[in-house]
Amino acid sequence: MENKKSNYKLVIFDLDGTLMNTAPGIFATANWTMKQLGKPIETDVQQLRKFVGPPLAECFKVTYDLEDELIDEACKIYRMKYEESGKHIATVYDGMEDVLQSLNSNDLICSIATNKYQEVARDMVEEQELEKYFNLVYGSDHAGTITKGGIISKIIDELNVDPKDAVMVGDTFSDLNGASEAGVDFIAVTYGFGFDNESELTDDIVSFCPTTKDILNTIYK
Repeated sequence: MENKKSNYKLVIFDLDGTLMNTAPGIFATANWTMKQLGKPIETDVQQLRKFVGPPLAECFKVTYDLEDELIDEACKIYRMKYEESGKHIATVYDGMEDVLQSLNSNDLICSIATNKYQEVARDMVEEQELEKYFNLVYGSDHAGTITKGGIISKIIDELNVDPKDAVMVGDTFSDLNGASEAGVDFIAVTYGFGFDNESELTDDIVSFCPTTKDILNTIYK
């Protein structure tokens, strides 16, 4: 494989909508949770897309406008069902493994920062046989108290990498805000759940990537 140079030392990936298409498992689990609470389900895919990215408690608010007093119970029900079945309904995006192989071959460190519960995220990475590409896989705790920026900063600190030498790759504004909070560059992918090809390129976003291959083109620029 051809050796390529990058201005970065560390590439941090989001999981949902960036590494894997987890939408079917997430949407089914979210609606199942609402049924258990005796609440209406959501069938509008555009509305369901809001469930991907933010911390879990916030997802139930922005997607279903669920009452505050039911949020904790909804999170408990969701996590139980997702652990049981939802996490197994996921596929790695086409070309993503080639991206990871290239980055590793060119001595870039790869890690994952996700708002998913950490143990579930690690299980999913192992199930898809991607664990060999990542130094760290960090996610949320059950309380959901750590922000995306906090997760990114935790990775940077543990790997002793300067924030200017790191870049976050994600598909939602939650990822963008986390990158900004942690002081790292951000690459937006448009094949996921949050951004689209019509989104506006700003100083906070290095580039938009319609395909996984475009991630490499940006990192090796």
